[in-house]
Amino acid sequence: DANGRIVWKMEHLSCFVPGMIALALLTLPSEDIAPHRRLWQSMAEGLTASCVEMWTSTRTGLAPEHVHVSSMPPHEQTEVPAAGRHSLLRPETAESLYYMFRLTGDNRYRKWGMQISRAIQIHGRTDAGFSSVVDVGGVPTQKDDTMHSFVLAETFKYLYLLFSSPGLVDLDTYVFNTEGHPLRKVPRDTAGTSEEKEI
Repeated sequence: DANGRIVWKMEHLSCFVPGMIALALLTLPSEDIAPHRRLWQSMAEGLTASCVEMWTSTRTGLAPEHVHVSSMPPHEQTEVPAAGRHSLLRPETAESLYYMFRLTGDNRYRKWGMQISRAIQIHGRTDAGFSSVVDVGGVPTQKDDTMHSFVLAETFKYLYLLFSSPGLVDLDTYVFNTEGHPLRKVPRDTAGTSEEKEI
């Protein structure tokens, strides 16, 4: 911080990590992940719970941009600092809930997704869509009249997929890019450079 002290901080942007781990456990060759599968899954479960807590621990149920955490185990959230109190309705937790549900089939991920969805509906809705919120601790919420493209492209898409049939998107056939768009995977044996193949 400004006084030279080390401040432990968790950004909501990092909440994609448990989903990334879950996707790896779902799609990588079993011989690559078998030795440490339990460790990776346990880590993904714990990180997902921490990300959900960023949402559920606020008065509005909306996640702030970042929180401070204790430097001592169990590294619990200690506060939402003034610089992190706003919510852009970011997608990273919803993305991780989707992948964790696909990995485990555990309905707690759907329950958490429903809590997030309700909070967005209650505190983010406007007449013309949804808005970022100035302070996740303030009720009624003060909206900043900004709706980022990722709210539709990712936040709502992953929440929709969380409650859809797992067969709707085959993760062996498709991969989502960073903006939540599904792209068909190219098998390794047919992939090539642009010089080798016509585009």
